[in-house]
Amino acid sequence: MKVLSREAMIDADRRTIENFGLPGTVLMETAGLRVTEFIRSRVPGSKRVIVLAGPGNNGGDGLVIARLLNKAGVSVSLWSTVKPGGYRGDAAINEKYLDKASFQIQRLQSSADLDRLRPELSCADLVVDAILGIGADREVTGLLAEIINTVNNSGLPVLAVDIPSGVNADSGSVMGYAIRADWTVTFAFPKLGLMFYPGAGLAGKIFVADINIPESLLEDEKVDLITSSFVRKLLPDRPFDAHKGSLGRVLIVAGSPGMSGAAAMAAESALRGGAGLVYLATPESACTALDAKLVEVITIVLPESSTGIIDPSAADIIIDKARECDVLAVGPGLDAGEVTSELLNNLVQLCPVPMVFDAGALGALGRKMHMLRSARFMPVITPHPGEMARLIGKTAGQVQSSRLEVALKNANLWNCIIMLKGPNTIIATPEGRAFINPSGSMSLATAGSGDLLTGLVASFIAQGMAPENAAGAGAFMHGLAGDLMPAGRGHMARDILAQYKEAFRYLESCDQRIAGNPYLIGTRPA
Repeated sequence: MKVLSREAMIDADRRTIENFGLPGTVLMETAGLRVTEFIRSRVPGSKRVIVLAGPGNNGGDGLVIARLLNKAGVSVSLWSTVKPGGYRGDAAINEKYLDKASFQIQRLQSSADLDRLRPELSCADLVVDAILGIGADREVTGLLAEIINTVNNSGLPVLAVDIPSGVNADSGSVMGYAIRADWTVTFAFPKLGLMFYPGAGLAGKIFVADINIPESLLEDEKVDLITSSFVRKLLPDRPFDAHKGSLGRVLIVAGSPGMSGAAAMAAESALRGGAGLVYLATPESACTALDAKLVEVITIVLPESSTGIIDPSAADIIIDKARECDVLAVGPGLDAGEVTSELLNNLVQLCPVPMVFDAGALGALGRKMHMLRSARFMPVITPHPGEMARLIGKTAGQVQSSRLEVALKNANLWNCIIMLKGPNTIIATPEGRAFINPSGSMSLATAGSGDLLTGLVASFIAQGMAPENAAGAGAFMHGLAGDLMPAGRGHMARDILAQYKEAFRYLESCDQRIAGNPYLIGTRPA
C-alpha cells in the first residue's frame, strides 16, 4: 500500500477527475459515505454527533458526512468556519444542497460563536473533525486554535477526516495546535504525516477508506506501507521434506564479557525466526557464559586481542565459516573500538554472503560507513535514532524530525539498506524506495529488543528473502510479537521473543482480519 505526500494525494485526486472522468463531487460523496459507514459500524453509540467543517475539500467532506448521518437518523449539529456562500467548487455544491434542504449550518466566526458551541459539546457523543485536512500548511492560530483546544478539552471521542486538523500531512509535525483524535479515516492511501510522530500519536487508530482513486496512478510513488498480506506472501514455504540444513544457516558474530545476553538473544531470535542452523562466533572469554545460556546454538570460539575484544585475525575464521552459511550478522554485544573497526574492514570486503550490522558493529564503523560500498552484497544496517545521529554527525532530534529523508539519503550514500528503528520503523534502499512498518508498540522499548530484530532479519535472509524484504518482514513480525503481548508494563525482550511463534500463527491464520475493511493500519484486531 502506497504512502503519499500531500502533493501526491492532491495530484492523484486531480488525475482521477481529469484522466478517468470521475467527478470531484462523486469523490467527495464517496469520502463522506465511507466516514458515515465507519461511524455507524465502528462507533454505533454515537446518537448525537457534532461535525466541524472548515474550508476546502475537507470541509466539503464534513458537509456530506453531516447530511448522510442525518439521513441515517443520527442527531447532527453542523458547524462551519466558512461564511455563508464562502465554499468553492465541489464543497459549494454541497453547501447549496444543504441550504435548499433547509439543513442548518451554524457558523463559527468568532469566540462568541465558540461559546455557543460549548454547550452542545457537553451533550454530544462524538465530534467529527473536518476542519483543515491535508491542505493545511501554516501555523494554526486565532479562532482555529481556540476551536481545536476546545475540542481537545471536551473529553469527547473525536474522529478525524483524512488527517487530524493541525497535523502537517508530510512531516507529521504539529502546526501550532492539532486535534487529538481517537480514529482517523484517511482516504485512498495513508499520508506521510500519519506515519511520523507527533502526528502518528494524534491520529488514534488509522483506517484507509477506498474512494475509487485508481492504484495505477501511484505506480511511481516510492514509499510503501508494510501490510500483513505483503509479509504473509514473503514468508518462505516450509516443505514437508525440509531439514535443518535446507532452512537456512545463520552466522552471528556477537558478544563480549558483560554483554553475552545480547549475543544470546540475537542467536535465539534467528532460530525462532525459522532458520535451521545458527552459529554464534564469539570471543573466547564470552564462550562459557554463552554455552550455559544456549542449547540449540552452535558456538565458535574467536581469538582475542585483549579480554572480550575479537582480534582482527579472526576475520579468516569468520569468512571460512560464512562460506558454509547464508548470512552473516555482526554487532550485538560487540566492543565498538578501533580493533573491531579493523575486523569489520576485513569482513566487509571479503564476506561471501549478505551481512547485517547492528549495535557494536555500527559503533565500530562510526564515520567510516563508506566502507560498506565495497561489500559484495548490499548490507543491512539497523540503527536506532541515537546511533544514526552519531553516524551522520547530527542529534537524535534532528534525525527524528526528518526520518524518511535521513534514511533515504544515507542508504544511497553508503549503498546499503537502512532500517531506521523507532515507532514506524523505516526501511530505505539506495534506489530511493522506502517502506514504513506500522506494527509495534511501547512494549518494544526495552534492552535487547534490537538484538532480537537483528537475529530475525538475518534469519529471513538465510531462508531466501531478499535483504530489503527481510528487513521489512523482520520489522513487521517483531512489531507484531510486541503487539500480541498483554498491554501494560513489565515486559522484557525475552517476552517479545516468546511471542514470535504466536506472531507467525496469528499472521497465517488471521491475515484477512488484520487487513480489515477498511484497512486498519497496525496489527491488533479492530
